[in-house]
Amino acid sequence: MTHAEARPGVTAVRPDDLPGVRAQLRGVTADLAAGRNCLWLVTDAMVESGLADELYRGALFGSPVRVDVPPPASARARAEDSFADDPSADASFAEDGEEPAEWWADTDELPYLDLPDDGFDLDLGWSLDGRPPRVPAPRQPAGPRHDPHGLLARLGKELSVDADEAVATLVAPGRDRRPVVGIRAWAEDDSGTRPSGSTRTSAGTATGARAGTGPRGVAVERLFRLLAAAVKAAGLTPGERPRLLVVARLRDLPESLPDELRNGLGDTVVHWWWGALGRLDTAIAVAPILDHGPDTSGRDRDPLRDRIRRAVRSETVVEICGPDLELARRLAGEWDGAQHTLGAALGRCLAAGPRPAPADCPPLRRVGALLRPGAELRQAWARGAVVSWEGRLRPHVGVWHPAAGTDGSEGDGAGADAGARLTALVSQAQQRVLTPWIEEARQHLAVRALGHLNRPAAVVVADHADRPPAHLGGSPERTFLELQVGELLRAHIGGAVALPQSDARLLRLLVMARNVLSHRSVLYDRTLDDLCAELSQADLRAR
Repeated sequence: MTHAEARPGVTAVRPDDLPGVRAQLRGVTADLAAGRNCLWLVTDAMVESGLADELYRGALFGSPVRVDVPPPASARARAEDSFADDPSADASFAEDGEEPAEWWADTDELPYLDLPDDGFDLDLGWSLDGRPPRVPAPRQPAGPRHDPHGLLARLGKELSVDADEAVATLVAPGRDRRPVVGIRAWAEDDSGTRPSGSTRTSAGTATGARAGTGPRGVAVERLFRLLAAAVKAAGLTPGERPRLLVVARLRDLPESLPDELRNGLGDTVVHWWWGALGRLDTAIAVAPILDHGPDTSGRDRDPLRDRIRRAVRSETVVEICGPDLELARRLAGEWDGAQHTLGAALGRCLAAGPRPAPADCPPLRRVGALLRPGAELRQAWARGAVVSWEGRLRPHVGVWHPAAGTDGSEGDGAGADAGARLTALVSQAQQRVLTPWIEEARQHLAVRALGHLNRPAAVVVADHADRPPAHLGGSPERTFLELQVGELLRAHIGGAVALPQSDARLLRLLVMARNVLSHRSVLYDRTLDDLCAELSQADLRAR
């Protein structure tokens, strides 16, 4: 359950309601519709939170013809299914951890006796100790062996054929509509046939050299290669091809497979969950939480002031959390919007959930983010330590911000670097929200100041403009309207403009806010409140 869902009355935003998610889904479904396989790489946290499964279903169920390969059953369920099919086949599995009885024996293990067959039974003195005789195990038919619970077997079961016929069935001539075969790679355990020399435990798993056919993802890799070869041999056009949709983490596949598929014959597209979410996605995700606040519809309610403060609070949460939607939801619900409580609230939110460690993030040697994480950043991306945010590389906030304890105090290791990073992010958020308001207020003040000039406009411009616009040189009044807030304030202080007291107070606040934000500093609570109140009053005066 997300933080938003834990609060009564708050409806969590569905992933497919976010524009970034919809854009990725459109890209995947468009490639599938064009006859290309898709490998969609997601982070570890997306699998743990269930978001990867939602994306998988959204992409797969966008195709009218599909095969959803079910995840393999657990080892215990496999043993139970096998026993239900043939009780004698699993009679060797002890229920209470006892040594299993060897009902079957390979004939190669039995001794060879070269005795004359004279029609008489001979007592060789072998004692069975009450155990049933060892019967030779049935010989397996020649040919490839498939795990009855392996990927090809489960795909064949969905197609109602044997494992050996699954790929051939997908490309068989005469098939009217080719399906999209969906695979959750994180659910594949790669438990193939038992290696030579291994034994089976009471849980039904193989022990010995290795309980599988190789590294993780070999079954998925093999299916990619088998299907590509079968499609090529059948000569199918892109519109006639069956396609694979594989959603996976990096650790679910052989390390070289994503690059091999991307650089292959063009029949497979590799999508990375990299830069998928932007500022708008996070803002939409936290909007229901910010809107679900105390009722402020009383007599003293100031809609414009509240709107500006809410926008600053929302943008601050978005700028700090980036594409981490869960952290953004927690912070939006935990933080009251005051600057002096932000650090402690962020620490509590980081401590409440999983977070990457500083060691997970390598040094970032560039600023811009490419279309996919480079080889040196892939493991950090998989662990959520490095993200692509609005076209830029940035470390996750949990890498550099110390998580707070339960009392809200920052933990060990909090230092100037974390404080400076947090200040820079808050300043960027305030700039994005307040700069348009400051500029619009400046324009209104300049228009009002034209009616309060004590000197000609050309003289005021010549005395107080640092850089008069060259293209407005023939019109002193138009040039005056372009004066910046600092220049207007100097003209007022010098007596060239006699502004009313309310306008002069707003002008001083605008100059202070602009200077603070231009130096990447933060407007703290009292200054921000005064600025919002003055902007609201100035808007009322303009009416």
